Amino acid sequence: MNQKEINQKNKAIWEANAKVWDESMGEKGNDWHLNLIAPITEELLNLKPQDHLLDIGCGNGIFARRMEGKEIKVTAFDFSEENIKRAKSYGGAIQYAVVDATIEEELNALGSSFDAAVSNMVFMDMPDLAPLFQFLSKTLSEKGTFVFSIQHPAFNSEYVDFKEDAVLVKNYIQSSTSKGIALAEQPQEQFYFHRPISEYSKLASKYGFAIDAIEEPVFNRGDIFSKIPPVIVFRLRKNL
Repeated sequence: MNQKEINQKNKAIWEANAKVWDESMGEKGNDWHLNLIAPITEELLNLKPQDHLLDIGCGNGIFARRMEGKEIKVTAFDFSEENIKRAKSYGGAIQYAVVDATIEEELNALGSSFDAAVSNMVFMDMPDLAPLFQFLSKTLSEKGTFVFSIQHPAFNSEYVDFKEDAVLVKNYIQSSTSKGIALAEQPQEQFYFHRPISEYSKLASKYGFAIDAIEEPVFNRGDIFSKIPPVIVFRLRKNL
């Protein structure tokens, strides 16, 4: 199965899973979003009122709504029509679009100037990141920032086995494609595109970005993810 075929199957999977994910995330997000991802992402973006933010793979719009509530202008997109339909149902003045971030022509239709871009827990669901990085290198403002979060590829992937208070990591360095379930209720398994951290660094460098911050947030609840970070958050700036 080639990349185009994988991407088409990926879209169909997320159309099928959209209802369950919307019900799980709700208007403001689940525990992971509210406690791990959104606060540190907002801090790293460091936006001011009326800045223009591009939300990549926005799902049902949870982070877009959070930013709109802080007087940020938001353009948000997802490749799932059902996700965008559900995002719009929450109201607000966010500009939503159905766009596939792996297709250059669709990305170009979004516009040509953003103060910042964000992608929360999306890249491990995307088969090809190069078109997006190339697009952002052209459209982010001179001092624009790009913040993205992913499952921690070293500590929270298909290559990790949990052993009480430790993890056993196998085959981390090899990029791969697999399928699995993130929510027990979702009707279809989703694709996971595993990449080691170095792959993200190489992409950033190739398209003119410098990584200037990395955060590894943990829970404060006494389980293994209070000791080992389940997600990693990057901030990129144009390497002027």
